[in-house]
Amino acid sequence: MSVHTRHLYLALCLLALASACQRKPSCKYKPAPVFEAGLPHILSYQYQQDGSRSLETMELDRGILLEITQDVCADTRQEFRFTVPGNFASMPDSLWLREASRQFVFLSSFSEKQAALQAWGDVIEQMRGDMKLGEDREVEPGVFVRVDKVVSPEQGVLMVVLSQKGE
Repeated sequence: MSVHTRHLYLALCLLALASACQRKPSCKYKPAPVFEAGLPHILSYQYQQDGSRSLETMELDRGILLEITQDVCADTRQEFRFTVPGNFASMPDSLWLREASRQFVFLSSFSEKQAALQAWGDVIEQMRGDMKLGEDREVEPGVFVRVDKVVSPEQGVLMVVLSQKGE
C-alpha cells in the first residue's frame, strides 16, 4: 500500500469513526409524562421531550419546584429534583432520606396515574436505615435508587434517582 493510499485509508477510518460518535443511539422507547397540568397541588406545569429524553417541570402548592428528567433507551433513568427555598445545611442525612420517602407518598396522591409512586416511597422508607446519600442502592436485580442533596444558604435540593440498567 502506498503512503498516499494509507493516508487516504486512515482519513476515511477517522471520518467514519467521528460520524459514528456523533450519531445518537436508536432508542425504541420514548419517555411519557409522569404528571399533567390541572392535577391537584400543581400550580404550573411544563413538559418537553427530545427523543428518548424529557424534562417535566412543575411548581407545587407547597412552594416546591419539582423537575423530573427521564432518559429511556437501553437503560432507564428518572431523576426527581425537589427544590425548596431556605437554608437546610444543618439538616441531617437521615431527614433527607425520610423527606424523599414523604415526597413520593405525597406525589402518589395526585391521581391514579401517580399511585405507583407510593411504592418508591415505601422502598425508600424501608431501606432508609441502610442507605447513604449519594450512593446507588439496588432494590432488586438491575433496579436502583439513589437519594442525594445539594444545599446552599438560599435553597435545598433533594434529588432522587430511579434507574434500571439494561442487560
